[in-house]
Amino acid sequence: MLLARRRISKRWLGVFTVLLVSLASESHAYTAKATTGFGRVDGFLRNADYGRQRLVAHYFGIPYAEPPVGDLRFRNPKPWCKHFIKPFAAMKVMPVCVQLDDKMNVVGQEDCLYLNINVPVISEKREERCALLPVLVYVHSGWSRTDYRHLPTDYMMEQNVILVVVQYRLDIFGFLGTGTKASPGNYGLKDIAMALRWIRGNIGSFGGDPNSVTLWGHGEAASLVHTLALTKKTEGLFHRYIIQSATALCPMAVNSRTRTRQIALATAKSFDCLPRNDEKNVTTTRTNVTNEEEEDEEEELDEEQETAMMNCLRKVKDIERFRKVMNYPKQKDWRSNRCCVYAPTIEEESDDAIVTLHPLTVMEHRLFRDIPFIMGVVRDEGLYKSIAILTNVTATRELLNNFEANLHHVLQYSQLISNVTEFARAIKDFYLGDNVPIWSLDRNISEMIGDALVFWPAYQTLKYQSDRMNSSTYFYLFSYEGTFTSTFDLGIPKHFGVSHADDLNYLLPILNKKYHDHMLHNTENDVTMINIMTEMWSSFATKGVPEAWKVTPWPDYKQSHRFLRLGAGKLSDIAEESELFPKRMAFWEKLTANLTFNLTELDFPQPVFEKSNSSVPKQRGEMFICLTMLVAICFL
Repeated sequence: MLLARRRISKRWLGVFTVLLVSLASESHAYTAKATTGFGRVDGFLRNADYGRQRLVAHYFGIPYAEPPVGDLRFRNPKPWCKHFIKPFAAMKVMPVCVQLDDKMNVVGQEDCLYLNINVPVISEKREERCALLPVLVYVHSGWSRTDYRHLPTDYMMEQNVILVVVQYRLDIFGFLGTGTKASPGNYGLKDIAMALRWIRGNIGSFGGDPNSVTLWGHGEAASLVHTLALTKKTEGLFHRYIIQSATALCPMAVNSRTRTRQIALATAKSFDCLPRNDEKNVTTTRTNVTNEEEEDEEEELDEEQETAMMNCLRKVKDIERFRKVMNYPKQKDWRSNRCCVYAPTIEEESDDAIVTLHPLTVMEHRLFRDIPFIMGVVRDEGLYKSIAILTNVTATRELLNNFEANLHHVLQYSQLISNVTEFARAIKDFYLGDNVPIWSLDRNISEMIGDALVFWPAYQTLKYQSDRMNSSTYFYLFSYEGTFTSTFDLGIPKHFGVSHADDLNYLLPILNKKYHDHMLHNTENDVTMINIMTEMWSSFATKGVPEAWKVTPWPDYKQSHRFLRLGAGKLSDIAEESELFPKRMAFWEKLTANLTFNLTELDFPQPVFEKSNSSVPKQRGEMFICLTMLVAICFL
């Protein structure tokens, strides 16, 4: 009897302890502690809401760079170097970096360079607790308008990985540049690199392995991650990477130095920060820099005048004034160009420069970092842009009736094409021609957009980077139609296909959280896909090979030219495949090979080699010309 009472008491004591920890963690009273080079950091413990409801240590709002405000606006980030006199309370989410919300209002603040670190509590056993965990560094997209301060991490916390979420400067604050020393640009990219340096020096204090860091991004952020992976300037900062639904060859990925400068001058003019025309050494030409294809003035300034121009922009106090020049549409319309006025650019070579050659040039000359990567796309990528057309009969009719004029708004490919009429005719004939049945029109419009903006750049990356690598590359096509989809943005829980960002939801339950009011729940197949993808991402972060229990082995694309199809409609089946929409990719290969451009207008610098290495075989030279032509149509 006494033994039974002791067992009951012990059982209730355990229950009481769990409840106490749970309640304390919700109130942030039950803290987690880490001692960094800057002093002690106190986070909090919380039980995850998924699976085993594992206990997770969260450290929010850790500064990794000086606030980029005042004179530090439009400058390279400066590392955080202050010491915490008392324990730093890392329990508060910090404001997002300046951006526009769904109503086109400016939100966030410039003081935003912070990290959120999420650490699963593995075990109380000393030998297991002391083992360092691999680190996943997640870079959020800059134009999805998701509040990444509260990024749901529960799915990934089921795995034995540390997840770090990086905040970095966006839009004009992250990517305004003059193409000169006055404002070289790429501040958002440099913020991410600065965060990676902080992680390398401090993640060990949180139980992370600084020698096993995987950089991860989706959408626009994937193109940033890929760009960082292609430059030797990030050597040692991460060891593998994952890019979903975008690459460094996508249209929004990079601007030429000339275009970047034109945009900066047009921006300065709108704030009355340009020297007046009657001042010395100022010449004026006409150029086209805006999405609306208006003509703006390009003014040739000397170094002193450029410095004064940037100082003028730094003195603008009210960030609301920047709303009119930020790169979001002025109205929610299918013709609006969401991306990207302010984008990464090619810098002059310097110690601080992070991108000095175009990604395609880097691939052609094998100048990239040879490290493993995962790249993936979803079946209906074009839906994220075509949905505004497909749900509006008037918009569909307008697109078709004036196709050539509207093509720029849809694809953003036309400005550097010498024969826009031929380009538009070829695309219309292939996707929307007389032999295309009316019932497949919606699907073909989505395919046209997805091929141009995502699939073709992904195909080119596989073809011209993977084949030049020694490290493994893994490619996937996500075709699973689960419970949640980003097309719920229309306001009703309706599926139109497998849309852009749907795959991300099985790693980070962003859509579950965003649409919780719909009272929908994960199905058994959803849970299966969650388990498969989180296991694969964790396995890749741990050993560079994506594996999951009882799942078809993922082939190395570099060796086999085969990839995984994740899901098939509403089924969570996984299978190997060998070709990515072969007819459509063959069309784009032929189309880009036959386009002609004024290549002398492109100002992307080329690498200089010794004479013995300067010759390129004829077939590679011809291929490079075709690739350069592809570059041209991508920078709009």
